[in-house]
Amino acid sequence: MRIYESIIRIHYDGDIVENHQIPLRTLGKCLASIQSAIDRAYLDIKYDGVWKYARMAPDDYIKTEYLIQAPKEGGYILDFFSKMKESIKITNRVSSAIDQALQHVKTQSINLRDQVSSRKNQILQNIIKPIMFERMLDSPSPEIVRRYGDRSIVKEIDKILSTIRSDYAGDSTFELSFTGNETKKYDFNRQKSISFHEAVSKRSVGMPVRYTGSVDEPSMKNKRCKFINKINGKTSILHLSDDQDFLKIHPFAVPEKKISFIGCPLIEFGALEPNSGDIFFIELIN
Repeated sequence: MRIYESIIRIHYDGDIVENHQIPLRTLGKCLASIQSAIDRAYLDIKYDGVWKYARMAPDDYIKTEYLIQAPKEGGYILDFFSKMKESIKITNRVSSAIDQALQHVKTQSINLRDQVSSRKNQILQNIIKPIMFERMLDSPSPEIVRRYGDRSIVKEIDKILSTIRSDYAGDSTFELSFTGNETKKYDFNRQKSISFHEAVSKRSVGMPVRYTGSVDEPSMKNKRCKFINKINGKTSILHLSDDQDFLKIHPFAVPEKKISFIGCPLIEFGALEPNSGDIFFIELIN
């Protein structure tokens, strides 16, 4: 009789393994990221959409608990068991996000600075018109092709693969598998890890949006500030292209002073976090 609902397995092999052992730093990074991917998948299921700064509630921890088993030989193999019924949905959700990334490993990306410049020219020439923030929530940009939860999950998987991409790992491989109603396995060597990183790191700017709120902590050095959205009360990072943009927004960085501007939300891995995701400044609105 089965006493568990799902299993997650990690399997390291190659130069990174010595006598069926791996470095503590490698294992520590892997375990932390696996748990974070589990947590993000659970929150995405629970709320039908995870957001950037979503946090686990005390009652959520038991539902995302996996027990570590004894290591197995054959490189370095470690299993994690869960008795929770929610765990099958969780493993399915993580697998779905990884599948999305693997399907887009060959797509090309364009420099963000060039994309922002293009948006500015499009607005100046009346090729496109900014929409209200509320409309963006109801009618997402066509560039958005997947849920933000996918980006949130694969970001954690990518952290694990950074070890396999490094020169330190030499000729090493990493296998990750999820077992619920069925088993799905993902094998990575150095080149596959690089391709995965390129896919999940792709960023683009969305269609222009009208934002209203306040700004805080402007930094000329970092070319960014905090933006507190008047509509939802959420805080985002507002990116500035150059010193001229900084000089435009700096006078508004005082208490109680409101700012209205056109900005383009950041789309990461084809996904948008509309409420508190990063924004690229385009122009002030009088």
